[in-house]
Amino acid sequence: MFERIDRLRDELERAKMRRAEAEARVKVCESKLKEAENNQIISEVAKRKLRPEELAKLLQIAADGRLEALLSGNPVEGTANVNDADLDKDYDESEETGYEES
Repeated sequence: MFERIDRLRDELERAKMRRAEAEARVKVCESKLKEAENNQIISEVAKRKLRPEELAKLLQIAADGRLEALLSGNPVEGTANVNDADLDKDYDESEETGYEES
């Protein structure tokens, strides 16, 4: 008499198990994607030999919305101070090595 209900309960349990397995696969895929994205970012930074200060300034420019204009060659207010001389001025090798040259 309750065979149909029992079958439906079994089917529901199997569907829940499949859903849990699919969710676990999604989490693994998301984790792999995040790791690949992070590795790509690290690779791009390393390939360009960017110092932390340079990367920070580049990210700040992007966050301020000035990157698109810079890439298109348009002058952008507030970017005149971003150049190699400024980056070199901010970078002190003694900070990296822990001692100053004499």
